[in-house]
This record gives sequence, structure tokens and C-alpha cells, in this order.
Amino acid sequence: MIKAVIFDLDGTLLNRDASLKSFIDAQYERFKSHLEKVPKSRYAERFIELDARGMVWKDRVYRQLAEEFELPVAWEELLEDYMTHFKQHCAPFPHMKFLLEQLKGKSLRLGIISNGKGQFQLDAIQALGIEPYMDVILISEWEGMKKPDRRLFRMAVERIGVKPEEAMYVGDHPDNDIKGARNAGLKTIWKRDAQWSSAEADYIIEDLAEIVTIAAQENLQIRKFQEADLEEVVALFYGTVHTVNAADYSGEQLAAWAPKDEQAQKAAEWKKSLQQNLSYVAEIDGEIACFCDMTPAGYLNRLYVHTDYQRQGIASRLVSQLEQEAEKLQLSCIFTDASLTAKPFFEKRGFWIVRKQSVERRGIAIPNYHMRKKLSSG
Repeated sequence: MIKAVIFDLDGTLLNRDASLKSFIDAQYERFKSHLEKVPKSRYAERFIELDARGMVWKDRVYRQLAEEFELPVAWEELLEDYMTHFKQHCAPFPHMKFLLEQLKGKSLRLGIISNGKGQFQLDAIQALGIEPYMDVILISEWEGMKKPDRRLFRMAVERIGVKPEEAMYVGDHPDNDIKGARNAGLKTIWKRDAQWSSAEADYIIEDLAEIVTIAAQENLQIRKFQEADLEEVVALFYGTVHTVNAADYSGEQLAAWAPKDEQAQKAAEWKKSLQQNLSYVAEIDGEIACFCDMTPAGYLNRLYVHTDYQRQGIASRLVSQLEQEAEKLQLSCIFTDASLTAKPFFEKRGFWIVRKQSVERRGIAIPNYHMRKKLSSG
């Protein structure tokens, strides 16, 4: 189970490229009277080259710039300007705040491990507005060691109060971040960077929002349905129908499909069938996120995902479980009656449409699709 997610800063939470370009543009304007003999584009281009994606500290960068361009301003003054003003240009990657709020909402502990100068990096963290989310912040200058030193990662998990295997580390550098974290026993997520072709990570992402799904999958437990689950399962059904399926069905259809005044009756009806069928629940942190059941003949009767856990790969995990059970029973196929909402999901799982149909509930027509999937055992 994952209890903590720890992040790199530059290139992972902080869009350093965008931040640096914004800063350079502003710095050039502030020192324009000293830099006007150097085109802004050339000044920016050379700064970025010398900076080497943050691997070279800025004293060396500004010394070189001053020498190459014969600048009539002291490099120390430019460096001081960088130290003072860079934080005003810190730009996050998309979905950063959404991600942190989602993870905190799931009671996960969060942290940052960053190579760099202590106060400078902390200024950037504060500028992004993310310090309050963090349970631990380690910056190499202040800790006396830097990534990929495994001790830095171990220090982070110890301070945050989890075991290495209970933490995931997210970073963009294949060695400093991914290799270092793996060597310390943490699970790893590589935020893809075009500078490197690959990284030996447990997961690879393009967007920070994907981490929400990964965290859910890591903490997902699939088990057989128990009678004690009945009330929660029925409540999940009603909640999902009246929220998720509302995108494809009218209020009248939803009321006929899942009448709220029949919830107790529904529980009584389902109790027997869920116990007789091959029934499973997916649980995250003690909460049922999804449930499904299939008859011994291969009819996938129910599949519902809690509205808070949509599009996180949970339904796929449960359907895979049912397909494995069907293979054991040597069934040739499994079939279902999929809602308009669920149809794209089942198509991606290899089901095909046999026919479009309509069922009647309380005199109201509710359309769905009869779908089927051939199994290898067949």
C-alpha cells in the first residue's frame, strides 16, 4: 500500500523551462541599457545553453555571459537579480494543484526532495503555493547530500513516517530521481522529459494528473463480495446511476432505473444473486470503489464504479478478474447489457455490440447494448 508520494521540484512540479524563459525576458528588460548590444534572443539562448537545465549554478553562467558578451555590468549584480526575482516567475506544470489536493484528500503524505540551494529552492516552493501541502521538504544544500544519494530518499521516508516500499517518488531525471529512488527502495514514476529517451521506472507519465490514477491502482484491493458489503454496494449503485449515468440518460430514465424509494427493496433482491454469482469488490482505503458480478454462465450482470473513482482503471481490474474466472470455467464468452455510458469501456475491453435494445422500467424505456466478448478458452 502506498502511504506517501514524494516529488522532485524542477522539471516535475515546477515548469522550469517556462519559468526560466519568463525570468530571462524580464531580466533583459531590467538591464536593457547594459545588454542592448546583445540581442535578447541571443542572450536567452546562451543563458539556457550554459545553464544546462539547472545543472550549472548561476555564478558560472553569469561569469561566462559577462565574459563572452563583454557586458558593462558586473556578473554578481546579474546573479543577485536572479536570486531575487526568479521566484516571481515560477510556473507550475498543468494540474499540479489538482494533483496535490487529490492526494491530500486521500490522506497520503507528501514531500519534496530537490537538489539546489536551500533558500532559493524554498522560495520557488513557496512561490508555487505548495509548501502547505508538504509533510517534508529536503533540499540538498541544507541536508549536505544530493540526489541520487539513496540516503536522501531514505531520510525523506523516515521523516515522513513510512517505509520505503510504502512511498512513490516522482521525478524527471532518469538517474538523479528514478535510479536514486529505486536504489532506496521506493516505487518510481518518471515524468517524461524529451531530453532523455527512457527511464527504468515503475510508471511513466506525461501529465501530473495521471498520478491520481496510479495511487488509486497501487492501493486497490480486490476481494470477493461479502454480505456485510451489501448496504455500501447498493448505495454505490444509486450514487453512480444518478451522477455518472446522468450524462447519457434523462432524469425520468434515471428515476425508473434506480428508484430512490426502492433502495431497501433493491438490497433484499440483490443479496441472494450477489452471493450466488461470482461477485467482487474493489476496495481503496476501506471504501468500496467498484463492484461487479457475473453468473456462472458468463453473464456480466453488474459493474458500477463509485463516482469519486471514475476513469482510474478500477473497472478494468475487476473485469479482468471476471474474465479469469470465466477462463477457469472454460466459458467460450462473456456477455453483458451495457449502458450507453459503459459502452465505450466495454468496446475497449474487446466486447462487440450484438444489438441495441431497450428495457422497460416503470413504463419508461431505457436503451442499452447487448455486448459479447469471446474468450481464449472458447
